[in-house]
Amino acid sequence: MKRPSYFLIMTCIVAGLLAACKKMDDNYKDFLEPGGIIYPGIALNPQVHPGNNRAMISWLRGPDPQVVKARIYWNNRTDSVELNIGAKEDTIRYTFTSLQENDYTFNIRTFDEKGNASVPVEVSGTVFGERYQSSLLTRALNASTLNSDGTMLIEWGAADTVSGAIATEVRYTNTAGDAVTKRVDAKTDSTEITDYQPNTPYSYRTLFLPDSLAIDTFYTDFVEQMPASKIDRSAWVATASTFEATGQMPVGGPPEFVLDGDPSTYWHSRHTSNITGYPYWLAFDMKAAVQVTRVELISRSDYLNADFTEFSIQGSDDGDTWVTYGTFALPDITGPQSFNITGAPVMKHIRVYMTKGPTVHSHLAEFAVYGVIQ
Repeated sequence: MKRPSYFLIMTCIVAGLLAACKKMDDNYKDFLEPGGIIYPGIALNPQVHPGNNRAMISWLRGPDPQVVKARIYWNNRTDSVELNIGAKEDTIRYTFTSLQENDYTFNIRTFDEKGNASVPVEVSGTVFGERYQSSLLTRALNASTLNSDGTMLIEWGAADTVSGAIATEVRYTNTAGDAVTKRVDAKTDSTEITDYQPNTPYSYRTLFLPDSLAIDTFYTDFVEQMPASKIDRSAWVATASTFEATGQMPVGGPPEFVLDGDPSTYWHSRHTSNITGYPYWLAFDMKAAVQVTRVELISRSDYLNADFTEFSIQGSDDGDTWVTYGTFALPDITGPQSFNITGAPVMKHIRVYMTKGPTVHSHLAEFAVYGVIQ
């Protein structure tokens, strides 16, 4: 007996809701256009791809098949360009040229065949140019050396990745006489070139992308360089603050022993009489101006733990006035040990200035210079 009452109540509630909806429709009736407003699908995931006085705008077409064209506005909507959109285009692209270096805001609206416009979509980006170009610095080169096996080793300084450095290009002549360009990643610390033609210059420049979306690569000017090689010592003249004239002969004593190419012979400070103690020095007249990039020392192998432990490399134009170009520690290691000279200074005379060691004596088996004769 209660079921008819339940259905009666529900029928009244539904009727009331329908009446309320009709009243709401009547309230908004005056604000609706006949047929309603149609908004085509918007530009999806818009991006600005910066370039050198230009920029490319891209976006995804989206699922709306009615979109047939778009208009891009910029300069506070005072400038615009219209482009047609093909039915099969998934990604829409347009490139602006001859833009000033500046920050830009673009607005994109899509349209259907009836001229209905989408809600505008805003995207911003930067256009680069001469101002950015002038701020770029070529990656530092710490050293480049032509080794005895004919390979050229280039050691790089830190690249300016903050400004967008991505790589360095190296141009050189190979052993076949051909011009070769080698690209080196900005994260690479050194480059070995196995087919370099000796006695020819090479050049390098740094490549920059100002933004991960950039469409243009910026380049620094090429810098020309000659690799350093081991300088011929045959005409050099060696002198020393002191040396043992007889007590270490025939394999040790005079300073010229460090130039004979034999690591079993060595210079030795005086030790039979008039022992002076540190500092000691060995000086070399190289008979030509040399741009020095590194020096190579070989310790006396049978007395490594009695060798000097601290030294400086000094340079001079006249052999009288000396400038210090680096201070180093000499480990107790057999074989050649290399020490880079910062700034690759040019000098005619070079000196090893020894300041500390475990005993009052000092000795050295071989000394060589890597650089470029000027």
